[in-house]
Formats: sequence, C-alpha cells, structure tokens
Amino acid sequence: MGERVYFDITDIVRFAGSHDRVAGIPRVHFNLISHLSRTHGGEVVRCIFHHSAARGMVEFDPSSLFADDEFDASTLLQRLGLEAPHRYLPRERTIKNYLRRFDGNKPLRAWKKLDVHVSARWLPQRLAAMGLARPVQVAPLALHEVKALPPGSRQVILSIDNAETLQLAREHRARGGDVVQMVYDLIPQTCQALFAPERIREFTGWLDQIVALRPRALCISAWTARDLREYIGNDAADWDIAVVPLAHELDGFERNARVPMPASAEARLPSAPFVLCVGTLENRKNGVGLLRAWQQVIDRLGERAPDLVFAGRHGWHIEEFLSLMKSPGLAGKVRVVESPSDHDLAWLYGHCLFTAYPSLYEGWGLPVGESAWFGKYCVASKASSVPEVCGDLIDYVDPHDPADIAAKLLAALADPALVARREAAIRAAVLRRWTDVADHVFRCVVGTGAAAVLAPTASPRAALS
Repeated sequence: MGERVYFDITDIVRFAGSHDRVAGIPRVHFNLISHLSRTHGGEVVRCIFHHSAARGMVEFDPSSLFADDEFDASTLLQRLGLEAPHRYLPRERTIKNYLRRFDGNKPLRAWKKLDVHVSARWLPQRLAAMGLARPVQVAPLALHEVKALPPGSRQVILSIDNAETLQLAREHRARGGDVVQMVYDLIPQTCQALFAPERIREFTGWLDQIVALRPRALCISAWTARDLREYIGNDAADWDIAVVPLAHELDGFERNARVPMPASAEARLPSAPFVLCVGTLENRKNGVGLLRAWQQVIDRLGERAPDLVFAGRHGWHIEEFLSLMKSPGLAGKVRVVESPSDHDLAWLYGHCLFTAYPSLYEGWGLPVGESAWFGKYCVASKASSVPEVCGDLIDYVDPHDPADIAAKLLAALADPALVARREAAIRAAVLRRWTDVADHVFRCVVGTGAAAVLAPTASPRAALS
C-alpha cells in the first residue's frame, strides 16, 4: 500500500446540505476525488471531513461514494449519515428550487406545490417530467473517527475556513506530517467591495491562519499564485507554491458532444437561438454588465437579436440583476435556467450560438473552459485569471465596460465566419481533462511540489498539453 493521502472535503459536505448540484469550487472537489479514488483506490486516497452530528473529524473510503458521473447531494448526505430521506418526497431544498420559478404567481406556486406532493405520492412519472424524482434509499458508509492522522501520511485541505480541519492540520504538521492547501482564489480579500464586512473578516482570518501554518500550496492559476504571494509578502520566497490549472472538460461528456434535450427539461430550455452565460448568479459574475450590454445588442438588432440565457443557481446580491432582467427592453429576450443539471449544461453548450463570460474576477473560470470543451467560441473577461483558461483561442472584453462587451457580442453575431474560424481552432486545440488535473495534483502532493510549478502562459496549447 502506498502512502495514504487524506483529502479534506468538509466544504462539499456543507455545500450538499443546501444545494442539490455542484458548481464552481465544489465541482472541482467532486471531480478531483472521483478521479483520484478511481485511479489510486480507497487504500491510498482517503477522505476526511468534520461530521456535524459526531462533532469531530471522520474518515472514509471515497471510492464508492464518488463513483457516479454526476453529483447527488441526497446520496452523499445519506451515505455519510447526515440525512434521512422522506419516503417519497424529494428533498425540501429541491422542491423549493423547483417552485422558485413560480414565485411571481402565488396561486400558481401553491398549485404546483400540491402537484409535486400528489405526483411524488402516486404519479412518479409526472414527477420525473418536472425534473424531480423520488428519493432513493442508500446504505451508509463506514465512517471512522479521526483523532490524528498516521505518521508519514499527507493531508490535503480542499476546504476553506473550517476550524477543525485546521486544528488537525496543525497537529499533523507539529508531528512532522505533510500538509497541502488547495488555493482557489483570494477574492474576498482582493475584491472587498463585492462582499459584506463579516465575510471579509472571516476569510481574512482563515487566510492568516493558513499563512501561519505555512503548508505547501497548490494554486489553480498563475493569477491566484500571484495573489497569494502578494498577500504573504516578503516570506513568499520561502513557500512551496505550485500551479495546477483546472480542466476544460465538463466531466462525463466527450469533446464537442451534442446531447439530446432532456425530456423533463423541454419547458425550461430555450427553443429560439441564444447566447449562453453559465455561472452562479451573483454580483461578481457581472450579470448586470452583461444585461446592459445585451440591451445595446437589442437596440442595434431589434427583433433579430437572439435570446440571452443565464444558466446557474441564484447567488447573492442579485437584486439589481433581477430588476434589470424584467425591464421593458429586456423582458422576453432574457431567461434563466436555474440550477441546471450536467445534462442541461451539455445541451446548452452544444446548442448555443456562442458563450459570454464577463466576470469581474476569478480564480480560474470553469465555464470558459467548458465552452471550449464543446467547441464553442466565448466572449470572455480579460480580468484576473480568465485569459489563462483559453489563451488566444477566444476574444476578451473589459468587464467594467458594457459598450466593449456589446461591441464584441455584436461582432460575433454579425460575422458567423469569424465564430466558425475561432471554433475550428478551438476544436483543434489540446484541452485538459479532469484526469489530467487529478494526476497533476497527485504528483504535486506525493512529489517535491516545487518541480510542478508552471510558468504563466497565454495559450493552453503550449502549457496544458
């Protein structure tokens, strides 16, 4: 048996308590553990997390828990002994997410809620047509209490801001153990105007504890590594910081796939031509800027303007976005596909005209890479790490300038030949799979780490092959 590596997944367990599907960093956690456990097995790759009911750290073999292609929150929580499902109703959170689309019509919402309960009890096929399903009972995994990690083992912290995880890491480090921290971004520190003061204090407090611990660090982009070094200051030269770029792949789908529309999603997915923007609906993703740019597209093209489709769960500070979306100039030309499944996303990527991603700040930019995975051109933000994802394969805009965003969108809509040329180059490029990322992470963890540092690059064809 090789050296055991313990991956802390406290964040994804917490995330599952309030969400049905993964996106962003929780998706990174899920994909990494899925591929690592398949490749190295549960005797080498172990998972640990803070168990709220047991009030302590526990460990388990993840090889069966992460075997599915798509994350299922209810299954994960049942297997970890954290949730007992209803006999026939979907999770309460799942039902609320489904009903959110009817919030503007209270009588209709009440009727739809009754419909869910009746269908779950007696009409499971009708329930499936809503995109919902009865819960499936699964057996719990064997969990083992963790007081200390074995000598010679390695602890990889995928989570952030968890006191019990950090305490275990301090104790492991004090006994000579190796500790590695995955660093995704420092956005609450670098973009404080986008966050509440309490969140900034929480994040900065966690970050200061990480600096004091001084683990080896794996950063998901050269930009994030730069931000981390700037925060550490003069001592950064003594740190072991490696860059492990994330994948372009939407796990579970081959490149350039064109999947059929899910039968349960026909009412939610667009039928008219559309431009796609994927990501959690939050202020940092700059939905407001994209809507203002799209208003200019409509002003120029009139009825010839395609639809704009946002795909993602509702996040925070989106009051202005929701209000603007309902304004007379945009109503009927903009829609949201909330909390899409992976199959929904694959269909949306495959059938869109192209994608847009004008985020204000990122640690990587998963939707930009996923767009390329499906052979699609993207109009993306030039801010922070985003240009590292696809380099010169796509075009970039100033996310703070709606006029610049609109100009690039209009250029793409006016010149299909330009988009076709870009997409031909994208299809010919070498892109990165999640197996590549998992292998890279594992080599960094069990190797020297410093040798795995990648030079910043503008092109994935040069650095990610």
